[in-house]
Amino acid sequence: MTDKKISNKNSEILIVGAGPVGLTLAILLKQYDVPFRIIEKNNGPSNTTKAMAIHARTLEIFRELGIVDEAINQGFHIKTFSIQSEKKRILNYDFSRLEANWPILLSLPQPDVEKLMLQRLESLGGTVEWNTSLLDIEQTPDHDIHALIQKLDDQENAEWSSYRWLCACDGARSLVRKKLKLDFSGSSYDSYFMLTDADIKWDEPLDEGAFFLGSKEGYVAVAPIDGKGRYRLFFEIPHVLPPENEQPALDLPTFQKLCNERGKKMTLSNLSSMTIASFQHRQINQLKHGSIFLVGDAAHIGSPIGGQWMNLGLSEAYNLGWKLAFVYKGYANSKLLDSYHDERSLVAQEAEKTAHRLTKLITTKNPIIVYFRNNLLSLISNRRKIQNKLPSMISGHSYNYKQSSWVLNMLKSNEHLSWRQKFKKDYPRHPIPKAGELAPDIKLWMLPNVTSQELLLSSFYYHNYLLLIFTATDIGSLYVDSYLAMAQAITMNYQGIEARCVVDTIDIENLNVIADPDWRLHSRYHAKRGNLVLIRPDGYIAFQGTDPDKLISFMKDKLSFLERV
Repeated sequence: MTDKKISNKNSEILIVGAGPVGLTLAILLKQYDVPFRIIEKNNGPSNTTKAMAIHARTLEIFRELGIVDEAINQGFHIKTFSIQSEKKRILNYDFSRLEANWPILLSLPQPDVEKLMLQRLESLGGTVEWNTSLLDIEQTPDHDIHALIQKLDDQENAEWSSYRWLCACDGARSLVRKKLKLDFSGSSYDSYFMLTDADIKWDEPLDEGAFFLGSKEGYVAVAPIDGKGRYRLFFEIPHVLPPENEQPALDLPTFQKLCNERGKKMTLSNLSSMTIASFQHRQINQLKHGSIFLVGDAAHIGSPIGGQWMNLGLSEAYNLGWKLAFVYKGYANSKLLDSYHDERSLVAQEAEKTAHRLTKLITTKNPIIVYFRNNLLSLISNRRKIQNKLPSMISGHSYNYKQSSWVLNMLKSNEHLSWRQKFKKDYPRHPIPKAGELAPDIKLWMLPNVTSQELLLSSFYYHNYLLLIFTATDIGSLYVDSYLAMAQAITMNYQGIEARCVVDTIDIENLNVIADPDWRLHSRYHAKRGNLVLIRPDGYIAFQGTDPDKLISFMKDKLSFLERV
């Protein structure tokens, strides 16, 4: 390494990029009280629409960031999004079918998202360093990060500073990725797209979005922004992107002509955020390089169909944030950080496959596939089971870590109980939650005269692991004392974990107990007496079993938990 003067900024983490992904990470670290520095080369937040689809799983992340209410109030709720061809609905994504707290697709332009995040970060005492660029990075043999940073108003002076970790949230043209000389492998589609926001006069519902597929000209996707006639329009042009001097003009006549060619009667006006670009799908093969983490578009880009990529980046920041905090606070050793790549790379690959398949289905010109798509797919997708599954395939809830070596399921089939069968019609049929899946976000029972807001399960494991110890009995049982002793021992011996016994009781004052007098938690988890369910801070199930010793071994060996000194 070259000899240089290193300035310590007393920040453990450098976040490069203050878009939604970098801001999500900054808010999480601030809530965990982890020191960081966030820099952004631009002079302020975005002022163009860019991404606007906020999926239901992302709203759950917004809840943990403290901005969900504002986002819900400011955004527009899209009820359905369909794919239509020859006046047929061949696929219909009905978001009201989601088993989620917010069964919607929220339309909220990226500038509004960033504004909410900045307000939240500033309310926590955090700030973004605007007009500040990363020029170079070096990683020492001990994996310390040295970063050369320059202020725009002081271009003659650049300063080297040292950090424990660096998080690259600097987008598709990531300087960090280029400095690491990482292969951004992938390719471009044989199509390009043109995008604009516009007011539309037409006869379609104001609260629905749709892809209207053309036979030769390509499709047009129309997504409502505000429910008042303003939409995002996305046109596929089935040709390779021409040289800049041959590209179509970004103006009203061009976009109106594109609408007319696709057979949709709509009158456009008041255009903004006009863009032309090629379709691409690219990924790096490793999200973690020593003490450097690549997050969001810095690590992968893909087809915009399905609105996955901003949501994916936010989920990655959410996955990484609590792990950095646990290592920084000494709850776990640094081995835990390896799980970021192991878990999120699989999800990114699945998201890319989903977007790629949808793109191919929508853009195909093969007459046989077009016939199947337009005539048979609509029949298949009309089945209730398919209708229920479709929205979860893009909402973020179906992505899981079941293949990850960082989760463990030790419950056998005979160690579950069918509460529906036990109580007949009192309990609906739900699938058994698996390790690596999102834990069901269940509203807890509480006394009707309690005036505080209805408690959510997530409020118990916010910033901590939550261990649920299912007792399958009432508070007066002899079993409860031994389970309470187990809960107390685990909570006392390990920082970052809270253990609670799920008991048939109406006592909500006992901090070691989750009251479950109507057995809703037992039912949802198909839980028998002695079932142990360990839920991570991000809401995913890490462990299921019945043996406390195997749970402790898993926590120490795999999750790298450190016992209290």
